[in-house]
Amino acid sequence: MIKHYFKLIKPGIIIANLISVTGGFFFASYNYININMLFYTLLGTALVIASGCLFNNIIDIDIDKKMVRTKNRILLQSLHFILYIKILGIFFLLLGCSILFLKVNILSSLLSVIGFLIYVGMYSLYMKRRTMYSTIIGSLSGSIPPLIGYCSVSHIIDFKSILLFIIFSLWQIPHSYSILIFYIEDYKRSKIPVVSIKKGILKTIIDIIFYIFLFFMFIILLYIFKYISLIFMMILSVLNIFWLCISCLCYLFYKHSCYFRLLFYWSIFVIFTLNFMFILNFFKYI
Repeated sequence: MIKHYFKLIKPGIIIANLISVTGGFFFASYNYININMLFYTLLGTALVIASGCLFNNIIDIDIDKKMVRTKNRILLQSLHFILYIKILGIFFLLLGCSILFLKVNILSSLLSVIGFLIYVGMYSLYMKRRTMYSTIIGSLSGSIPPLIGYCSVSHIIDFKSILLFIIFSLWQIPHSYSILIFYIEDYKRSKIPVVSIKKGILKTIIDIIFYIFLFFMFIILLYIFKYISLIFMMILSVLNIFWLCISCLCYLFYKHSCYFRLLFYWSIFVIFTLNFMFILNFFKYI
């Protein structure tokens, strides 16, 4: 039973975001890594994300009960625990922000609050049910964790961090769109106005190709401004070209769901590799 409630904080999402926090941290670091700072940055960010996920579960109860992939979530069978989940969510939020404020810096704490408000307030509570452009807003909150990692070191938002934020935002959109296509029937049942329903699958795939291309261009910008090495840029370029090829296969064979599954998992591989390369780049291995 406990493991079912543990899933409410969405540990997979937390781990994925903490990898991005680490990538941003190393991307901003020069010659020295403050392990204590990294620990408190990861801990504080994890707690804030966990809080956002708890509130998202509560907000999406009416949606989850209509979708095949979410209809068995524990909160749907234990509605009397909602008050306790809210209290836990508030506790996680306050604790996470306090850790970032006291142990990291004010900017990182402020960014965590902004990310929480965008995800819970703008995306989950308001835009998700009203517009197909909610994914764009959701991508902004998903791009805050690497920015927190970066600013925990830099203490400022500079041009380099802005590029980082844009790159993660651009990655989030095709990644999310592949989910919206793969689970399109679920979204139809729950009457959520997602882009794959409003625009159609083929137009959504075209959008995916467009955003992958933009992501590709901004990776090249990192190299142009000498933030990454040539090897770094070439490896990511190969991954992006393959990502584009998968997208084209999705367009040609859009009735075969296996390609969309591949598209989804490849996007995860791309962002994991990007973060790993930031670490290697710090140690001058590439």
